[in-house]
Amino acid sequence: MVDEAAVHQVSPLLAPMSEEEARRCFFDFMTKVTQYEELVDAGKMFLVKFRQELEHFRRPMIPMESDAVSQLVKSNYTDRLRSYLEAGCHLQHQSIRNINQLQSCEEKLEDHINKAKVLIEELECLAEDVYSTTLTASLSILEASDCFDDDDNLPADSCEDEGQSVDPLDSAVSYSSVMILVHNMLKLDYSMQEKIVKALCLKTPSSELDGYCLMWDLRPYIDDNVMQLAWKFIS
Repeated sequence: MVDEAAVHQVSPLLAPMSEEEARRCFFDFMTKVTQYEELVDAGKMFLVKFRQELEHFRRPMIPMESDAVSQLVKSNYTDRLRSYLEAGCHLQHQSIRNINQLQSCEEKLEDHINKAKVLIEELECLAEDVYSTTLTASLSILEASDCFDDDDNLPADSCEDEGQSVDPLDSAVSYSSVMILVHNMLKLDYSMQEKIVKALCLKTPSSELDGYCLMWDLRPYIDDNVMQLAWKFIS
């Protein structure tokens, strides 16, 4: 004979997370998601700026093999133009400015990666907390259900209480599922950005830079439908 009081007396550690608690955790989670999205937008600006400065720094020399360009140069061959051509079509002060800008962009992108990593880790902690709590509560309720199945003499109102206790757990499970999905997507997105930043250098081909900017903008690991669902949970 199972002790009815023992079945319903669940310890605080095994108590299901209330809907309000789950919602509060989810709100904190989505707040950090917003912070991450803001970082991504800022990182995109730094990456585009890096590409612009690098392309300007290594722009090609004037194509003297072109008849039209050659005629223009000959007709305007001033001391300034001559010095410019002799310097390899680079102005020293512009080259110094380009290098400084490139270094600044690299530093800002590295800072972006560091901040994004912290947010991803915080998102993981929040998702794991809700998941572990709901998992423990689910197992506790399943064990209680088995006890009820073994005892046909328990009052009907006890079964009603059991059914009522599942409702907040269902909400917590829904929040947990969405949090896990969103975190996994953002983690892949972060890994992609980290690889891009580590690959940047003065020798990075223009085609690769274009591809990096495109991938950063497209964010192929992010499912818009999942993100829309997540935002609906707090609307």
